[in-house]
Amino acid sequence: MAATHSQPAAAESPSKAIRLMTYNLNYGNWDTKATLDAIAKADVDVVLLQEITNDWKQLLEKRFKDQYAHQAYRIHTRSAGGLAVLSKLPIKSEDYFTGPQGSWFPAGRLVVEAAFGALQILNVHLRPAVEGGNWIKGFMSTPPIRKREIEAYWKQLTTDMPTIIAGDFNEDPTGLAVGFLEGQGLARCTTSGPTTWHYETTTNGKTSDVLKMDIDHVMTDKRLQTSDGHVLDTGGSDHRPVIVTIKPAS
Repeated sequence: MAATHSQPAAAESPSKAIRLMTYNLNYGNWDTKATLDAIAKADVDVVLLQEITNDWKQLLEKRFKDQYAHQAYRIHTRSAGGLAVLSKLPIKSEDYFTGPQGSWFPAGRLVVEAAFGALQILNVHLRPAVEGGNWIKGFMSTPPIRKREIEAYWKQLTTDMPTIIAGDFNEDPTGLAVGFLEGQGLARCTTSGPTTWHYETTTNGKTSDVLKMDIDHVMTDKRLQTSDGHVLDTGGSDHRPVIVTIKPAS
């Protein structure tokens, strides 16, 4: 069983903890209001977003110009490849990493200034489990690609500050990319609530999940500990927002 840095939910001092959300908005998501409302209502300190298009960028900038003073956007040639960060904490630096051969999307590294010091965060969107439009083939062929992606990104991170790696891993907690990070001493925050991703279908007016998996993760190194990890059943995306409270390890 993998190690975990998670602790039971508890009220944290604002000076000792931050709340982080990761959320894949889905570039083709039509229910933009519900999705934006979900972010606004959660009101966390740092929001990591995936699948950001120019349209999403405009909506986010307009809606959150007051709620989040610090914002960063990276639009990609692939519609699903854009990344964004909304932060109440100052963003000290921001980098953009292109993945190795076989990857589809980039990753974003940022350093934010928390009350307890500088914090390194990697926002990832790893290769989807699809190849040539075929999900069955992609399920078998893409795990090594995701592992190569996370290995390449890991080499570009600094080791001198507490680190969070979060986003859409496109694999469940037993995947190779998650396993690689666990081998580097990181732990995945366990979450309560529904799965982070679901594929719905509607038959005779009734909507139900055909597929559902936990593929969006928040992982932290040993200098941090997490609590109150939960998934919100809200928004208009096929992904759901994941929220975790993070503080320095005691």
